[in-house]
Amino acid sequence: MPLIWFCAFGLGLGSAFGIRYGEIGYAEFLAPGIIAMTVLFASTFSGMSIIVDKEFGILKELLVAPISRTSLVFGKVFGGMATSLIRAILITILFSMTLKISMSIPEYLGILAIICLISFGFGALAIAIATLMESMEGFGLIVELVVMPIFFLSGAFFPIERLPEWLSMVVALNPLTYGVDGLRLIMFGTGSFSMLHDFGMLMFFDAVMVILAAYLFGRGDTT
Repeated sequence: MPLIWFCAFGLGLGSAFGIRYGEIGYAEFLAPGIIAMTVLFASTFSGMSIIVDKEFGILKELLVAPISRTSLVFGKVFGGMATSLIRAILITILFSMTLKISMSIPEYLGILAIICLISFGFGALAIAIATLMESMEGFGLIVELVVMPIFFLSGAFFPIERLPEWLSMVVALNPLTYGVDGLRLIMFGTGSFSMLHDFGMLMFFDAVMVILAAYLFGRGDTT
C-alpha cells in the first residue's frame, strides 16, 4: 500500500504536473510522509493484540501478574514497534535506492530514532483505544477514523507553510507532523521546524500517550 501511494502521487502526479518543493521534486517531498504512514498504520493496528487478549482471557492473567501496568504497556508497545521498524526500514532503503538519496550512518540512525518515536507514541495510543473496545470491528472503525485524518493533516502531501491559519493550527497539533518534518529534514535538509523542536514534540507526545495507556490499561473495564 505505501508503494502504491508513492507511485500514484509521488511519481505519477509529481511528474505529470511538475510539482516541486524548493529544490526537491514532489516524489522526494512525499517520501518521508510515506515512511511515516507505514509506521503509523503498523503501530496503530498492532493494538488489535489487546482485543485478542481480551477474547481469550489472556488480558486477565496479565493484569493479575505482579508487574506494573506501565511495564505491560511498554511490552505491548515494543512488540508493535518491532513490526513497524522492519517495514519502515525496508521502505527507507527502497526510497534511498529509487530516489538516489545519499545519507551517512548518523543520518540513518536519526531516521531510525524518529521512526521509533512515531511508533512508540501511536502504539501507545492504539493500546489506549483498544482498552475501551470490545470487538475487532469497533477497534478497526475507531482507528481508521483517527488514523486517516492524522495522516492527511501531517504535512505529508503538502507544505504546511501555505495552509490557511486555522488549518495550520490543526496541523501543528498533530504529532505526526513533527515525525514527517523530522524525516524530511534528515533526508533532504528541508523542513518547517528545527530538529530539536521535532524531537521534543514527539517525545512529549510519547510520554502523554504512555501515561494515558497505562491509566486505561489498569482500569477494571479491561478485565
